[in-house]
Parts: sequence; structure tokens; C-alpha cells
Amino acid sequence: MRVKRKVGQLSFRFQLEASLQGDVVLLEIERIGALNQRNLLADVNAWIRLLADANHADALLTCLTQGVRQLTGHERVMVCAFDAEGHGAVVSEDACRGVRSLLGMRFPNSDFPPEVRKRFDALPLRYVPDIQAPYVPIMQGSEPVDQEVRHDAGGLRGLSSRQRRYLQRMGVESILNMAIQGDSGVWGLLVAQSGRPHHVAPEIRDAAMGLVQMATQRLFLLKARAEARYRQQVQDSRDLLASHHAGLLTPADLLVRHGDDWQALFRASGVALVSPGVQETRGKVPSHHQLTLFRERLESAQQHGGPWYTASVSEEDLTHDLDLGDACGVLAVPMLTADKTRRWLILFRAELRQSHTWAGMPETGMLVVEPAGSSSLLERHQVWREEVRGRSEEWERIERLAAMDLAEDLAVMESAEEISHLNARLQRKSEHLREANKRLVELAHRDSLTGVANRYRIEQLMEEELAAAERYRRPLSVLLLDVDHFKQINDTLGHDVGDQALIALAEELTRTLRSCDYVGRWGGEEFIVLATSSDQVAGEGLARRLRERVEALEVPGLSQGITISIGVASWRKGDSRKGLVQRADEAMYQAKSAGRNRVQLAT
Repeated sequence: MRVKRKVGQLSFRFQLEASLQGDVVLLEIERIGALNQRNLLADVNAWIRLLADANHADALLTCLTQGVRQLTGHERVMVCAFDAEGHGAVVSEDACRGVRSLLGMRFPNSDFPPEVRKRFDALPLRYVPDIQAPYVPIMQGSEPVDQEVRHDAGGLRGLSSRQRRYLQRMGVESILNMAIQGDSGVWGLLVAQSGRPHHVAPEIRDAAMGLVQMATQRLFLLKARAEARYRQQVQDSRDLLASHHAGLLTPADLLVRHGDDWQALFRASGVALVSPGVQETRGKVPSHHQLTLFRERLESAQQHGGPWYTASVSEEDLTHDLDLGDACGVLAVPMLTADKTRRWLILFRAELRQSHTWAGMPETGMLVVEPAGSSSLLERHQVWREEVRGRSEEWERIERLAAMDLAEDLAVMESAEEISHLNARLQRKSEHLREANKRLVELAHRDSLTGVANRYRIEQLMEEELAAAERYRRPLSVLLLDVDHFKQINDTLGHDVGDQALIALAEELTRTLRSCDYVGRWGGEEFIVLATSSDQVAGEGLARRLRERVEALEVPGLSQGITISIGVASWRKGDSRKGLVQRADEAMYQAKSAGRNRVQLAT
């Protein structure tokens, strides 16, 4: 908030920043000087256009660092992204000529403890024009304050003694930090630094923060588009497998035909289909004996239906003493076939050699420094180089879900092939044949975890309903829904609790729907509902009832339950299955972007 006060014949403008500490409101007052607002607005608009035109994350972050440095005048502006362990890495940088680069430098998580990152959720901007300046004394109101007020709590307040020592060792005299917020907390920081005191006017800080917020939205939009392209590649691969259903190909045949494509899709060096006594492989895979040992251990250790994965086999109890050849990463997914034996789809990844340059020593909290005579930032902030060996690229969540979808399709096709041979051998044993066919139909049409229709069956039903809608002009709505923050449930409470949440959700959806509606598991934590004879108004009403029922649902093992985001798309003349689902998917993503736990109509 900005205010104007008049003293005699002079007018002064001030910016007010309020923050809450317990029961105390801390009000920071900063004087605003004269500034050419027209030029600032023109500069900001120019950088916003450049950010909007960026079509790759690297180009976007480069544009952001250049734009912020041009606005603020700092000697260095960089983007530091956090990994899953809280370590930071400089992924983009723009600096003055003569300032040595920190691009690629990594900072241990001791430099960014959880309480510091959490503080950026409440105060996304932190500005200190001169770290050597003494604290501005806190003036109390008329009523006494019973609690201690921290000097580092606000966006403009002074630094803690630890932070000041840290920056002094780096040779930094002025900082401006702005949070880049992700779905589950702070994704990273934009850090602006100078080796001398440097003042940035409040209007310029606001403009820079606007660029950061614009870039954040664009960054995660680009990420969502990349994931959508990958999902489409996965779906194309599944459609290709579905085209072979009539041919009843064996898994070995499928591996020969599509193994190279699967390796490219999952960035794998090898792929194997393993069951007791049978192994089909493609690419670089371990020996027959080692695969047998690995499968036996998976059977003992992996009782639930989820995947087992690692980026470092040497660090896992399950694999540290196995000879898996060149493979450092493994993703193994169980496949339940018609005879109820488990087969495994196993993907292998080769070593990804990396060299990390650390500003300090990870896991020690030590900051390595040279003698006090050094002057440059890099000389003061000594580096430690780590050569990373024995690790592959991490298995991303979307890749794990795609592998589970592929394994489900392979299980259906293998069961179909097994039933075909069974029919030939047991023509006169009709009772056994009917039981086997019943298992096949159940496997082909039902999701093994939740009991609702699987993706293959729901796509069949959708084609039938679209044909009826086209012929009889009967309304139809598609609801695509996703469990909010489901990854956090799996990561913090385990796959068993995650499975229970999906089962409870499927049961609640089934109870709420009419007998003429259909529900199916679309993949992972996504479900799809076909609301027959329902126009957009009826589809929206159903979606809101489902959202409310799920929000009130009690899930075993979860203290706060679950919520869902729903995209609703209604049939329009000429709609294809893919087009209708794509509109529902885009609406669901808009619901998530708008805050989750809501319903969004497709345009």
C-alpha cells in the first residue's frame, strides 16, 4: 500500500508493507522517491511480451534474469531451482561484464533450510539494499508487546547474523530474492546480488516481482504442455497395441515389434518381460540368472500393485549385490495375467555421469572459504566438485504412470493370447473354459485396483455413447477428474494409503452416479465419468455433487481426506472421442491452475 503525507510545503510518498508475527502486526515504512512511471511501464510491457513468446523453459528463464537485471540494475541475477532433497542449483543467470559466472553452481540444502523456504510462502519478496547497515529500531505502539519481534521477519527487515556472515563470505553487499512458487511450495528463487550497497525503488521491485509471477505461470504452462505431449505419445503407443488385439500376438512378438519404441519413450537402455521360467528382452539387459534373482526379490518385497523404481541400484537393499550390467536405474511394474501369476515389465537405464560444482559441502553444513584477502565472489565462496557416478536419470512420475498403463495393456493382450491357446486345448471342458473367459473379460474391462471400468472399456463405452448422441441428438457430458496432491499422499504415507484413497474414491463415485452413467479409471489418479442424456447444465450439476461428496469422504489412513478437480465437456455435433476428452482435460487443468478442488466447464 502507498500513502502520501504532506509536511509544510513538501509532499512525501511512502510504501507500507505489513506482516504478521503471532499476535503482532509488523508494519514496514519505506520512502518512495521520484520515478519515471511511463518509462518503467514501457520496459515492463516489453519484457512481458518477450516472456510470453518464450517456448522453452531455458529461454524463458534467460529472458527473466535479463529482464530483472535490466530493471533493478544488480550486478548479477540468477534463478536457483530446488531439487527433491532441497539442494539448490543455478539454472539461469545474467551478470555484468567482468562478473564471473555461477551458472551450474549447486548450493547444499543447509543454505536453504525448510523454515527459510517456508517463509517465502508468506513473504515471496526479500530485499536488503545494504547488509552492513544497522537494524532500523522497531517502534512499538501504545500497547506493550509481550512477544519477541524478529528483525528478519519482514520483506525489508535486516538479516540474521548467520545470513549476514554467509553473504559476507560470498562478497555480497545487496540482495533481492523473489520466490518462484510451484504446486507444492517454493520451486526456486530468483536471486539478485551486488557486491556493493544497491537501492531498488519499491515500484521497480513490484515490477520485477510481476515479471517473476508472469514467468512462473509461463514456466508451469510449458511444463504442462510437455507432459501433454508425452501423454499423447504414450496414448499413441497404447492405441498401436490395441490394434493388435485381434492378432493375439505374444509378448515376445510385441517386444520385437515395439521394444525399440518403448526404449525411446522411456529413455531406457533395455526392456525385459520376465515371469517364472520365461524372459523376453530387448536392448542392454542383465543376464538370465540375474534377471531371475531380481524377479524373485521383487515378488517377495513388492506385494502391492505399484511400481518399484530407483535411479541407483547400488544404493538399494533389493539390488545392491546384483550384477545388473550397465544399468544404474530400474523401473519394474507388475502385470497380473489371466492365470493370476505375476509377470514383470522391467525398464533399465544406463549411468548418467554428472559433475556437480558445489558452493560448500553437502550434508556437512560447511561453507568452504579462502583467506580474507580474496575479493571476487567465486574466490570468497570456494567450490567443491562432486563427480556423480552410479546413477541414472530419475524416473519422473509421468513416466511411472505411463509404464503402469503399458503393463496393463500387455497383461490384457497376454491374457487374450493365453485364453486363445486354452480354448484350443479345452474345447470339451466348457466349465473351465467359461471360467477362463470370465477372468479375461473381467481383466479386459475392469481396473484391477478399484473395480471400475478400465481405460480400454471406458473408451469403448464412449464410442458407443458418441454414436448414439450423433444419431439421436442425445446430450452427453464427459467429466474428467484428478485427485489433488495425490503424489504427496504416496510420497509421505506410502502406496498402500494411496491405493486405499483411489478405492474409496471409486466407490463414492459409483454410489453417486445414476445407473445409466459410467465411471472408469483413466490412468493413475485420473477418473472419467460418462453422464448420458446430460447437457452442460446437468453435467456441471453432477460434477459439483461429486466434488462435494468426495470432499466429505473419509479415507482410511488419511486425516484430512481428499479433494478432486473436475473438467466438464459437453458433446457438440462432430465431436470425436479424443476431441471431447481433450476439452475436458484442458478444463481440468484450468481447475487445478485456479486453486484445485473445483469444477471448470470446457469452452
